[in-house]
Amino acid sequence: MAHAIDMSAIEQALNGFTIPPQPEILQHIQQQLDAPEPNIKRIAALINLDIGIAGFTLKVVNSSFFGLRQKITSVEHACKFLGVSRVLKLVRSVLLRFTLAEGRDDRFSLKLWSSALQTANIAMTLAKHFNFAQDIQDDCYSLGLFHNAGIALIHQQTSQYEQIMQRGLLAQQGYSEIEEQHFHTCHEVLGFLIAESWGLTPQLCNVIAYHHSPALMLESDSELEKQLFALLKLAEHFSGESRQLFDINLDPEWEQFKSPMLEVLEIELLQLPELAELLHRQHISTVYSV
Repeated sequence: MAHAIDMSAIEQALNGFTIPPQPEILQHIQQQLDAPEPNIKRIAALINLDIGIAGFTLKVVNSSFFGLRQKITSVEHACKFLGVSRVLKLVRSVLLRFTLAEGRDDRFSLKLWSSALQTANIAMTLAKHFNFAQDIQDDCYSLGLFHNAGIALIHQQTSQYEQIMQRGLLAQQGYSEIEEQHFHTCHEVLGFLIAESWGLTPQLCNVIAYHHSPALMLESDSELEKQLFALLKLAEHFSGESRQLFDINLDPEWEQFKSPMLEVLEIELLQLPELAELLHRQHISTVYSV
């Protein structure tokens, strides 16, 4: 395990920030899942209470990742197809997107969620290709969506976030260094708190907390944490995350640590174009598309 989060520093990091609580709909779905015999119809009805959540659920299940021959047109059918535990993970991710983006339709917020969705799809598709268990595939999707959730909170406090980060990254500062200097917190800590409060696994929370600390994560005693971390960083690389968010082509973390991260996944640098082609066949764009 990477070093435990210093909870004494959390209160300082949270100054001025409010972690979005789990919405009531998610709590009701969790109650259904905890029941001896979860009621699929009830779960579908809960999802259908919000047209945005219902629509997004159908969009995900009809994505190329699942490779369905016929489109699923009802949430109830989607729940039966996915299974109740996967529905909870999916809805949790969907609700996070709507909760943190509520009332915000500015350009950077749209870029942030577009980037998160792309990273999530890439991470999940790669996990499937590497024959990871279904639970890990689902966790990779959640990791892709949640890993930058803390950025949304900081951006809510200042419209200058994108410009400040761009200048700092071009000056070869690290993410946390820039954020601590200007905002007295960092998106890794905020993301950890969001993930923890929304019930993600300890491994996912830990990876989110340290996803800009490659040296620490690669020394983790948990093989699962290292695999999740390596998959996330590979997905970030394929998506061109720094270019999407801040219009820069620098990715010093990848350049410095790509060899040990790829070693965790037991692949070589020469295989990346082949993996990119796999993603393209799934209609997922990558930096190799350009």
